[in-house]
Amino acid sequence: MKYANMKLEDLFLLAKKGDGRAFEQIVLSTENAVYNLALSLLKNKEDAEDVTQETYLRLWRSLAELKIESSLKLYILKTARNLALDLIRKNARREDADTVIQGTDGEFEVDIEDTDSSSRPDIAYLQNIEAKAVRESIGELPTAARELIILRDVEGLSYSEISTMLGIAEGTLKSKLFRARARLRLIILSKNIL
Repeated sequence: MKYANMKLEDLFLLAKKGDGRAFEQIVLSTENAVYNLALSLLKNKEDAEDVTQETYLRLWRSLAELKIESSLKLYILKTARNLALDLIRKNARREDADTVIQGTDGEFEVDIEDTDSSSRPDIAYLQNIEAKAVRESIGELPTAARELIILRDVEGLSYSEISTMLGIAEGTLKSKLFRARARLRLIILSKNIL
């Protein structure tokens, strides 16, 4: 239980010393974010699972000599992003460019805050329908827009963290995110979801 309440950076220091349970807690704390990012880029569950697994394998292999400059979560997400983009490029060489980023079902694991709708099954049902429709709408966005929405609005990374991860200025990031959200809003409105 003590591991569940520790900061990632503290877990990282323990994991570097060979503490397997600390590494396991790092994985448990970040795997949803890694998977969501990979899925948002690849739109394929199996590929996203492979990228997630490879991300943690690489982290484990490089643990002893690894030095984290900013945050561990950001480092892990950047690794996952790079692996996903490598896979996209690899697939692009094999397939026609039009079919590279085809999705299976565009599903994301988005945590929607539960407002105690257990006593109202009708409300719970409607919330589930809305959440699924929003996930599908996010899946219809272009890759770069999907990535920004997932990183900021789903995973809650700061503008500074995303800016560092993607290597773009914060102002540019904010304008791209604004356009991505506007595009998502149009998709949602066109479906009469909300």
